[in-house]
Amino acid sequence: MKRLVLIDGKSVFYRGYYAMGPLSLSDGTPTGGIYGFAAIAMEIVKKLNPTKVIVAWDSKTSVSRRRAIYPEYKAGRTKPGDDFYAQIPLLEELISNLGWTFVEIDDYEADDIIGTLSRQADETLDSSGKCEYETYIISSDLDMLQIVDDNTYMWRILKGFSNIEQINVAEVEEKYGIKKSQFLDLKSLKGDSSDNIPGVPGIGEKTAAKLLNEYNDLDNIYNNLDKITGSVHDKLKAGKESAYMSRDLAKIMFDAPVSLAKIPDFRFDRDQVIAGLKKLEFNSLIRKIQKLDSISRKTQVGVQKTVSRESHEASEVSEAHNDGPEQTRSNEPQMSFPIDEKDIIIGWDIKSIMHSNDKIVAEILSGKPFWDLSQAAFLLNPLSREQPTLSIPEEEYQKQKAELEKYPRLYNIYTDFDLPLIPVLYKMEQKGMLIDRTYFSNLRAEYSAEVDRIEHEIFALAGKEFNLNSPYQLGEILFVNLQLPVKGIKKTARGYSTGAKELEKLKDFHPIIAKIIEYREAAKLLSTYIIPMPDLADASDRIHTTFTQNVTATGRLSSQNPNLQNIPVRTEEGKRIRTGFIAPAGKVLVSADYSQFELRLAAILAGDQALISDFNSGIDIHTKTASEAFNVPFDQVTKNQRRAAKVINFGVLYGMSVKGLADAAKMSIADAKQFINNYFELRAPIKRKLESILKQAREQGYVETFYGRRRPTPDVKSANFLVRQAAERAAQNMPIQGTEADLMKRAMINVDRALPAGAELVMQVHDSLIVECDENISKDVAKILKHEMESVAPELAIKLAVDVTTGHNWGEL
Repeated sequence: MKRLVLIDGKSVFYRGYYAMGPLSLSDGTPTGGIYGFAAIAMEIVKKLNPTKVIVAWDSKTSVSRRRAIYPEYKAGRTKPGDDFYAQIPLLEELISNLGWTFVEIDDYEADDIIGTLSRQADETLDSSGKCEYETYIISSDLDMLQIVDDNTYMWRILKGFSNIEQINVAEVEEKYGIKKSQFLDLKSLKGDSSDNIPGVPGIGEKTAAKLLNEYNDLDNIYNNLDKITGSVHDKLKAGKESAYMSRDLAKIMFDAPVSLAKIPDFRFDRDQVIAGLKKLEFNSLIRKIQKLDSISRKTQVGVQKTVSRESHEASEVSEAHNDGPEQTRSNEPQMSFPIDEKDIIIGWDIKSIMHSNDKIVAEILSGKPFWDLSQAAFLLNPLSREQPTLSIPEEEYQKQKAELEKYPRLYNIYTDFDLPLIPVLYKMEQKGMLIDRTYFSNLRAEYSAEVDRIEHEIFALAGKEFNLNSPYQLGEILFVNLQLPVKGIKKTARGYSTGAKELEKLKDFHPIIAKIIEYREAAKLLSTYIIPMPDLADASDRIHTTFTQNVTATGRLSSQNPNLQNIPVRTEEGKRIRTGFIAPAGKVLVSADYSQFELRLAAILAGDQALISDFNSGIDIHTKTASEAFNVPFDQVTKNQRRAAKVINFGVLYGMSVKGLADAAKMSIADAKQFINNYFELRAPIKRKLESILKQAREQGYVETFYGRRRPTPDVKSANFLVRQAAERAAQNMPIQGTEADLMKRAMINVDRALPAGAELVMQVHDSLIVECDENISKDVAKILKHEMESVAPELAIKLAVDVTTGHNWGEL
């Protein structure tokens, strides 16, 4: 499906203007608003991979039609300074360089342009009669909710430039207590001080929402005015004319003279974009271009500066200019200077710098020391989601180093685990995984037909066609048309929820539920993996994911753009997707997976000698657990008993409840409760360890891994039960999963060093590694993987086990 991105230009520009302050070119030309806009632009392209991008702008006469209705419309707004308007020509030039379209129409506001183009997108159908576009509106103006529908989404910019979030309409409805369709009438009644829309004097938001819930819309409120009593009646009667005038002012117009069909598609011209950013002296943004994985993975130009020991005067060693005289405040500086008699490379996100600077790559891979400011900041506070503080890199480095040196174990985590992994991840990202385009094309045709088949079966069961992806329409079908029971079903402002958990409660009441679940699974696989993968591959048919160490507080790696770690592991469908990832001719893929990694670590961290002995003896731990918990001989354990033991062996590490075990193992609540009681008698050391972890979280405010990685635990003292419960689960999970993450990082570093020529790491999925290698050395590579991974923690008195498999595609592993 095509993606249309419509940007409320002035709204985004305002945010950049006020956030960045007096940023300017070296000649004094102001650029703060443009910098903010450009930073947001990078995020839009990265997150949405759009087909068309249109920036709608308010012209000088944009308010004329509404002021003809009400001369005070938008009156009294404080105008920004002259430096705001001075940036607009440069902004238009940047938009052109980005390959986007700038639209400004006399007598129409940006909202009207966006509304018109969004409606045209809704009416653009493909050969099968379905809407051809998904539309994404980038704005902070809730007036845009008038436009949102099943194909149109609103994204708002939150704190900073990278936090762009899709608005959940149901949440907005719950906040205001009305339906989306009533939002215009809400504004007609309560008014809007920011736009100077009067509404009905004396009628506030709560009263307006109450009236709309009772009478549905503005017309019906006035048709039933005689039923409304007291002062509300009087205010409504006196303010009728103002209410309807306010509705005319707030209503988005859909008749702007603009044609979506005539607007060119977005084409990313890397050289043109870089030239535009260079002109604006935005070198830090040039370095971010390499992050646009869905557009280009070509090597980008970066900046490196050298500070001499004697003068400490910065001098350029690349063609790019510095970001103006005050740009030492940039949040992505890249600097190299002598520290303690050794050169050291310092920067925010070293791996990204490597992707954009071949010189830095050569230096780091040859052993030159480096310091990643963003990784150190995350390690010091993994719960922080604040944007990096703009500061001088050398000063930030000294500050971070001093802070880490207060905690020697944390310092060792940084120097022994996190930093050495960065070049390993860089090489994995550069290599990527090869895909079979023909395979994915055939899979797409098959799954598209499957989704259509399921869809028609659902329509037959429903007795009518409807938009399956609309929670509102689906709710109408299930709870109004089919009259399914609503007892125990979560209710939202728009009706009863149709989320996955709620559908599970209904699956025994009607066959349509199973079909809806089947449809969602197939449609998700199609839209998330099968369709996008070929588009995300480079000219050599390789997918280049981005690995991050600073997302998960446990230290686990994450995969982004695309997320290859999230392909379903235990389902046939997931296996079919992985089958499309292949080894080139003459090569194979070798996979090495830790067996029961977290449970082994739980045993050693808890000092559970019986469990450690069982692992070291090679006993089937799940059968042994079932035998002891159910009190039956080892050789008489049933499949169901072993499954229950396996579920609880892993589930206990994540705070599994009685009901959770009952559902997962298909047991009664009573049996599940008894089993957990028996289990914790059997595994008393683990229970004590979990309790001690929680005690540390409460008393010391943090928990840590075996090697010293920390996670703050402020919410374990929250007054909110749900928040506190979630925090307790996270705290108990951290030492085990975090230790696993630490050891996997060490394993990756060791494996990378040990692999021979012709073998390269290409993928990591939490407790498994995949190597692409020449076929004739695959047995040697398998031995290296097994040896390095099993011997990764000699300091732990427990045997680690690794299973190794070889295949020509990921699905065979």
